[in-house]
Amino acid sequence: MAKKRKRTKKILIFLTAALIVLSLVFIYGYIDFVFQKIGETGLTPLSDWRSYVASILNRIPLVNQFVQYEPRKVIPQGQYYQEIYEVYIERIDKDRTDLEEKARELGEIESSLTSRERQLDARQQEIAMREERLNTEIAAKESIDARLNQLADWFNNADERLIAPALADPAISVEEIVGGLRRVDPGIAADIIAQLAQVNPQKAANILALMAGKEVTR
Repeated sequence: MAKKRKRTKKILIFLTAALIVLSLVFIYGYIDFVFQKIGETGLTPLSDWRSYVASILNRIPLVNQFVQYEPRKVIPQGQYYQEIYEVYIERIDKDRTDLEEKARELGEIESSLTSRERQLDARQQEIAMREERLNTEIAAKESIDARLNQLADWFNNADERLIAPALADPAISVEEIVGGLRRVDPGIAADIIAQLAQVNPQKAANILALMAGKEVTR
């Protein structure tokens, strides 16, 4: 009978101890669960012990004059996430505004580059036209020089009396004759003009006037 009582007593002690351990585990789990929920609001449990000490000292007369205590504001979870959401939205709006501003600046740069490209194209076309015109003028001058050189060579090697009738032909202009005569010896030029004066005095007079730098009247 005594053995049964001892056995029963041990069982009760074991059950009581197990119940106490389970209760402690449950309490600890619940406290940890509550701390996690509190942590979601931005607070860390046991991290605000200075505020707790200040709240106690604030209740003591005279001491409370030297202690400043302000209760910490606990933000509800919904409000906390709402504020985070608003911050994100504000940041996104700012980034979007910055991107729009950069896009506008890039658009202005692109427009400026396009305008400059058009100006360069127009300038290149103008230079090409001037170059073509210059090449044409050079070719024309070279052609005239070749003709005048050929005419001067003719003046140097031909008989003045035979040249005069040919120079009187209207097909040969006064300007061409003067250009050829300026490339030969002045004596030869004078003889040619003298022979031409016998055939066509007016043309000979125009040649002399042009060689003297005077205006020719046709």
